[in-house]
Amino acid sequence: MKHYIALIFSACALSIGLFSCNKQKDNPKINQSEISEVNNFEINQIVKTAQRNYICNGANAFFDDSLRIYSTSTVAIQWPVKMSEYNISALQDSLKALALGQTNGSIDEAIINALNHPQGEDLYEMEPVDSIPLNSKCMILYKTVIASAVTFSPHFIVYQVLTSMYDGGAHGIGLSRYLTYIFKLNKVLDIPTAFKPGSEKALLKAIQDQLMTQYGVTSLSQLGDNGIFTDQLYVSPNFYIHGYDIVFHYNPYDIAAFSEGSIDIRVPYQSVAEHLTPTMLAIMEREGV
Repeated sequence: MKHYIALIFSACALSIGLFSCNKQKDNPKINQSEISEVNNFEINQIVKTAQRNYICNGANAFFDDSLRIYSTSTVAIQWPVKMSEYNISALQDSLKALALGQTNGSIDEAIINALNHPQGEDLYEMEPVDSIPLNSKCMILYKTVIASAVTFSPHFIVYQVLTSMYDGGAHGIGLSRYLTYIFKLNKVLDIPTAFKPGSEKALLKAIQDQLMTQYGVTSLSQLGDNGIFTDQLYVSPNFYIHGYDIVFHYNPYDIAAFSEGSIDIRVPYQSVAEHLTPTMLAIMEREGV
């Protein structure tokens, strides 16, 4: 047994020695001139969260049920404070508007204002409560808003605002909205900034082609057989940049049955390059703006 253990340690030592040699060979010493090639882009963000519970007085009249109805409202936002030397006021305002429906006041004030006006307040009295008694028979409605950065480059950053809701129907639903913020322009990318006038027909064709590729079909009628509402296809203004693709996002029911869920259609920018504005083309080709 001792000889066996000694052989194991010898083998391990040999392996470690070979690994160390290979590591030194694959990773030669880096000099300071090479280090200077690394650019630093300082980003400072704060995660802000808040939650409030309510009892929905009078909600039984809408649900025709003897259960007590509760609701919970949750907000979680990855809030940008600083991004290198850029002015990000437009990003902050856009993120507040997209996530909370307002731009006035501070982000903290906007979050509290959202909690003060919860989903359902126009239908029944929303009375705040400390907690929801989960061990009792009740129905729990909810609305959750989560905003976070999902991808970035030296020229832009993309945020997703995911809103999940259940208002007492057959099922809940999740909706995603995106914003692509261009640092040097201090603005959020939109259809006029990204695409040339009159490009809608060509963009729609590219979306249709890519959607057929994703579903492995060769015609719009076959897309229809897969649950896509082909007569409702459109160029979604809810788009963002990811790598070298322009991603057009469609929420449930936008262009397909609920069972299909959300649909992202990734269109390579090269396939629609002639329809991009100079600004968008510069961003996609990593030349900056």
